[in-house]
Amino acid sequence: MTDANDAKSSSRASKSGGEPPKRELEQAPLLLRKASVILMCGAALPWMTSIMTEGHMPWLSWFSCWALTFLAGWVLLDGAKARFGAKASGLSKALVKATPLGPAVLAVALFITVVVISLSTGVYFSGDEFKGFTAPELGVGEKTAFENVYTPAALEFATLFLALATFAHITAYEYGAKFSPLFPLMFLGPAVAGVLKVLEAASKLGDFGLAFVGVLGAVGVASGGIMAMYTMYVSLKVAKEEGDRKRDAARERKRAEREARKG
Repeated sequence: MTDANDAKSSSRASKSGGEPPKRELEQAPLLLRKASVILMCGAALPWMTSIMTEGHMPWLSWFSCWALTFLAGWVLLDGAKARFGAKASGLSKALVKATPLGPAVLAVALFITVVVISLSTGVYFSGDEFKGFTAPELGVGEKTAFENVYTPAALEFATLFLALATFAHITAYEYGAKFSPLFPLMFLGPAVAGVLKVLEAASKLGDFGLAFVGVLGAVGVASGGIMAMYTMYVSLKVAKEEGDRKRDAARERKRAEREARKG
């Protein structure tokens, strides 16, 4: 479906007050939507930071970033609906009216805020000893002997944002947008990181209470990432089958043309 047709169908849906028609999802987009939900469930937990901080979580910062990330995901989803004339909030409709990329710009701005908050938050350790949520004061002549272990929180919320953005992308595809193979490809990172973090979290079970939460989150992240990798395989398989059908049809057409000329 072309962008011109998308705009026309969206305009008709808006004028009629009804929902625009949805396309039936093929196997690959349907699998990717399920993968995004699984990844979302896993990434909604502190699957990285609970292990890195050994349970010493700055909950105010974490929950603030968590809420802002989900808000950014909602803006993407609501914006996708508004773009195609489906039921959406007045904010998304106004943003889309100004520019089709309006909701995406707002969502990215919200996520940048999340990154800034994450990188501005500290959980300090000196070796294996927890030093607090503010940088310890050093004595005269002392060198820095501590590190901030909370910086991976930015990647943690990036994983959640990827899951939410993918779900919004599939919703837009349902209404007529083009499917982008970049989304399942980006799940490679969570697939690898999730598996590694499962092993690390499992080795710390019993050391602190949040280790179990880390295991649950990492399992969800790894499962969603691996499922998206399978989606890539399905997409390539479908593309190959479609190419084979077109090639066979072309061969059959040429053979029929040759027989027609001989006759």
